Amino acid sequence: MLESILIPVISLGDIAFVLGLCIVFVSKKFYVQEDPLLSTVIDLLPGANCGGCGYPGCSQFAAALVEKKDPSMVCTFGGPEIAQKIGSALGIQMSETEPLVCTVRCHGTDNVAKVTANYHGIKDCWTVKIAFHGTKICPYGCLGLGSCISACDYGALSLKDGIINVNPDRCTGCGLCVDACPQQVLEMQPREPWKYYVACSSKDKGALTMKYCEVGCIGCKKCEKICPTDAIKVENFCATIDQEKCSACGLCAEVCPTNSIVLTKDSRIIKES
Repeated sequence: MLESILIPVISLGDIAFVLGLCIVFVSKKFYVQEDPLLSTVIDLLPGANCGGCGYPGCSQFAAALVEKKDPSMVCTFGGPEIAQKIGSALGIQMSETEPLVCTVRCHGTDNVAKVTANYHGIKDCWTVKIAFHGTKICPYGCLGLGSCISACDYGALSLKDGIINVNPDRCTGCGLCVDACPQQVLEMQPREPWKYYVACSSKDKGALTMKYCEVGCIGCKKCEKICPTDAIKVENFCATIDQEKCSACGLCAEVCPTNSIVLTKDSRIIKES
């Protein structure tokens, strides 16, 4: 009776011992020396794993950066301070970077943009765009169904009055929400200093835009004419502002008849309540 119990126990013990020896042999045989710079760079990164760098997480980004030592590979969430520290650790001069924040190129809330129908269905902007252009007459505005909210891992986006709001305290500047928007109304802008931008994406003529939205850009070119730095261009009946040229003087916002030009800090951006 005792032998019938001991024999399988001993056999299993022997097998486990042999397998253990095999594991030790393989681990030593195929051991890869880790670059000490890797752990240094990982420790310097913010650890947000936001994906804004194009890699799944900070560890993968650090491994690629240590291997390539490419100064253009920057962490937008970390900003210039972290870039400088990483550059010092790798012995290279990292490219300049600036923290970004998501802005919404649509201010067409339910009270200023005309609605065609009430929608009850899948809360996905891509699905609605395939079926029809949305519940609002404007074919270019925010669909307000939250595909970008699903893409954001940091709770920086919310829905209010039919369009998306951005909480800058939670936004990492990764840009994943931009890729998730079928309307392309989300845009990354420098977090500071605040600049002016056009919160509209309409490409229709001004007369038509005014029929379906009170705050849409009508392409009147008043902003383009008054801008002292030549930062504003009106193309396809909609103004755009070159952030590198913008001096944030505010003259464009003052002459805009529809109030579609706003500071980035006022771009439907909300603070944590």
